[in-house]
Amino acid sequence: MGMSAELLEATNMVKSLRVAELREFLSSIGKSKKGLKKELVQRVTGLLQKEKRPDLLSTIQELYKLRQSTTGKNRRSQVISIPPSPEVIAMPTAECLSKPDVVTPSLVSEPQMIKLPFYQTLETIVPLVPLVPVSALKLQTDSITVCLTPNQWTQIRSSQGSNSKLKSFQVVLRMCYTESVGVEDDQYPPKISVLVNGIECDLQIRYASSKEGLEPSRPCCPINLTPLLRQTAVNRVTVMWGNYGKHYSVAVYLVRAFTSTDLFEHLQNKAVESEEHCRQRICEKLCCDAENEIATTGLQVSLICPLAKTRMSAPCRAQPCAHLQCFDAAFYLQMNERKPRWTCPVCHKPALFETLQIDSLLSNILQSTEEDVEVIEYLSNGSWRPVREECESNKTPDHSSLSLKSEPVLLDDVVDLTQCSTDDDDCIDDKW
Repeated sequence: MGMSAELLEATNMVKSLRVAELREFLSSIGKSKKGLKKELVQRVTGLLQKEKRPDLLSTIQELYKLRQSTTGKNRRSQVISIPPSPEVIAMPTAECLSKPDVVTPSLVSEPQMIKLPFYQTLETIVPLVPLVPVSALKLQTDSITVCLTPNQWTQIRSSQGSNSKLKSFQVVLRMCYTESVGVEDDQYPPKISVLVNGIECDLQIRYASSKEGLEPSRPCCPINLTPLLRQTAVNRVTVMWGNYGKHYSVAVYLVRAFTSTDLFEHLQNKAVESEEHCRQRICEKLCCDAENEIATTGLQVSLICPLAKTRMSAPCRAQPCAHLQCFDAAFYLQMNERKPRWTCPVCHKPALFETLQIDSLLSNILQSTEEDVEVIEYLSNGSWRPVREECESNKTPDHSSLSLKSEPVLLDDVVDLTQCSTDDDDCIDDKW
C-alpha cells in the first residue's frame, strides 16, 4: 500500500526544517537528536512512516508553518510593543518601534535575524556581514568597527542611572548562519570568543561535549558589548572562531532588553482571555461527540503549575493549545528568560510568547478557592466545583467508594487533564 498523500506531504515538510527544529521535535518525543541533518531527516520520516500517528503529523505541520511564517508578517517571536515608561529618557518613537529588526534595503537577499521577545531592536548599527576566513587555519579572526551616534549614547547613558528600571538599552552582537535568504536563529561558531577594544567579553557558552569543531549549544543569546564600548573613539570588535566548513555572519544592534517581569506585565495588560471566551472553550470540550455518542460530563483541571509544582497565580496557555490545563505565566517566562525554549509543558508543542493568553476564568477560580484545593472540575452546565476526595479516588480508582457518593462521578465520564501535566515531568525537567 502506497504512502498516503498526507504522509507524503509531511515527509516533504520534514526535509525543509532546520536542524534545530528537527532536534526539538525528536527531543519532545523522547528520541535521539544526535547526528547530521540527513540522519535527523531519515529518523523523523522513519517514525512518521512507521507509527503514522496523527499527533506527530500535526506537530510537523505546525513546525513547517512556523518556519514558513518567519518570512512574512507573522514571524515567530515577534517584537512586542510595550508602552514606554514616562521615566525612560530618549525612548524611540512609535514609528521607530514599528520598524523591522533589520533595515537594510540594499541587502534584501541577505539573511535576517529572528526577532526575540526579550530584545526589542531599535536600530541597526552594523548590518549582517559575513565572517570571512583568511587562511586554511582552523582558528580564524575577523574584525568590525562600531561607531555610535550622540543620540545612541544618550539612550545608553539614560539606562545606566540609579533607577534599575531603566537599565535596558544595550549594544549587542548577534551571529547566525550565512544563507542566501530567510530569517536566521542565533548560532555561535565553534571556539567562539569576542573582544571589544582588546578586552574579552564574558560569553555564556555551553558545549554538549568536547568534540572537535562542535558548535555551542543553543539557545545562543545576543552578546552585550555595552560595558566595553568607548564613547570618544571608534570601537573595534574582534571575533575569533573555529573554521570547520560552515559560514557565519555577525551584526550589531541597539536594543532594549526586557525582563520576564516586563513581559509578564505585558501579558496582564494585553493578553487576557475573557471569561466568556474561556467558558465557550469549556463548552466545546464538554459537547457531545455525535459519532461516538459519548457525552463528557466533567473536565478536571489542576490548579498546580506543571513546571513550578506550586499553586498557579496567573494561569496561561498558548492559543494553539487544545487542552484546558494551564501553567503559571510568571514562572514560564522566568524559565524562558534563563533558557529560551518556548515549549508548552503540557502538550510539548511550541508556546511562543506572542501566542500566550492568561485564562481569566481560572484566575478568578484560583482567587476564590481555598489554598488546599488543588483540582477543580468544570461541569456541563457551565459551573465548576472544587475536587478533593474525588481527586484522590481518580488517582486510585475505587468503584465501591464512588458508588456511595450522593452525586456519583463516573470515571468514564470525567476527563482528568492533570495526567497531561504529570506523566512527562522528567522529560520537561530535562528540557529546561
